[in-house]
Amino acid sequence: MPLPSRPSRRRAGFTLVELLVVITIILLISGMFLSLSPGDGGGLPAGQRVIGTSLKTVRAMALMNRGTLGSGIPYNARYRLLILNDPENPEDHLRTVCVAVGAVTAADAGTTDPASIATDDVRFKWFAPEAPVRLPKGVYFVPPKGNTQTTVNFPADWAAGANTRRSIIGDLSDTPATGTLDVSSGTPRMTFAPVNQPTPLSQMAPLGAKQWFYVEIQPTGQSNHLGRVMLVLALGAVRPGSPANLDVSNESQFAAVAVRPSGEVSMTTDPNEMNTLLLTK
Repeated sequence: MPLPSRPSRRRAGFTLVELLVVITIILLISGMFLSLSPGDGGGLPAGQRVIGTSLKTVRAMALMNRGTLGSGIPYNARYRLLILNDPENPEDHLRTVCVAVGAVTAADAGTTDPASIATDDVRFKWFAPEAPVRLPKGVYFVPPKGNTQTTVNFPADWAAGANTRRSIIGDLSDTPATGTLDVSSGTPRMTFAPVNQPTPLSQMAPLGAKQWFYVEIQPTGQSNHLGRVMLVLALGAVRPGSPANLDVSNESQFAAVAVRPSGEVSMTTDPNEMNTLLLTK
């Protein structure tokens, strides 16, 4: 009489670790969008939470190495938090944030090594896993020193050092692209439309693509920038134009979110951290 067969040990579904990571991402994304509705109040603390939670979401997705909507194993994957840089749109300029994921698959790469394909190549595809959100009314991202598209006007009684309390986003530690759609040197920025289907950057113009600043997290969960990343927020108002003008309301109304080299996120309102000249770029 044959012995009864043992139940198969072949894995079905997620492992416990994978399930916990999925739940974590769901909670992070939910927290980001439940913490603030577009145009709501909440001031600088709410703006910090939006940026901080968004960065944690990007890092969680990077650690899972999620590609473009399950279209195959991702290569050269990029995980980014975007901040809109659209001086002609005062309602959204420096206030709208979005998560973006990009990758290339072996099928799209053809005979080319997928890891060698640049981020603005037509075979490299991007999408936004969730819709963009705005920072609270009156809260703006302060662009890095040297940005020519927005003039930052500090209060008349400004006492902090020159060029302090500006955001810092260093060059990338690698070179994802050299084209105009994805600028990786200086302050990293890309031309992107928050579409939910994987799309090359070169095909996003008819979809309303705009320029965005970005912070990138490696698939290891570490920051992909040389040096420190600090995203500074301030209360103020934007006047459209070329360049636009960001009028900061008060020297005490600043907050910041820092990304450590490990990819961990911290928040501060300490003027000393935002004022030190060693942190300017």
